[in-house]
Amino acid sequence: MKKSLEVVTLQGPLKLDPECFGYWKVSIQQVISSIDMEAWFAVEDGWSHPTEMNEDGELVQKHRKKWTTEEKAEAKHNSQALSVIFKSLPRDIFSQVQGCVSAKVVWDILVVTFEGTCIVRRTRLDNLASDFENLQMTETKYVADYSSRLICIAQESVVLGKRYKDKKLVKKFLRSLPENFQPHRSAIDVSLNSDEGRKRK
Repeated sequence: MKKSLEVVTLQGPLKLDPECFGYWKVSIQQVISSIDMEAWFAVEDGWSHPTEMNEDGELVQKHRKKWTTEEKAEAKHNSQALSVIFKSLPRDIFSQVQGCVSAKVVWDILVVTFEGTCIVRRTRLDNLASDFENLQMTETKYVADYSSRLICIAQESVVLGKRYKDKKLVKKFLRSLPENFQPHRSAIDVSLNSDEGRKRK
């Protein structure tokens, strides 16, 4: 049963969308961890090819036939994590990391690329805040699509260090609803205001 679950998980992992890197990051971590927690530890701790001393006293890569049981297990966990990450990357991003053999190295490259330094992260947060404020729903846009985009912005912000309160997200959603949703918006507004009044008491 476990093996069949792994196959299903690996067949269609979430594709990385640079605009929602935080969402991808959390989701891929969960996918890797669900396969094997040791696979996720390979991403956190890193993996390198086992080595040994040759006859000249030089440190060289150990032939795989000489690997210990533990070394084989560590290599397998690294490969599991690497496979999930690679399968989730669009072709243009995959080309930037395709030569890497360590899941941690790939992960770190992606984090730096899409989250960057503190300055880049601050800029990204500012851009997300602007996206949040400017996001509007139109008559032709599905409510589910708008809600999905709003949640994506919120999740991305959490990963970068900023959390939007649920109440703010709800109010933003209500303000953006088209006129034909006015009765629903009014009812929810009344409910929110009533809750706030009870809390102040």
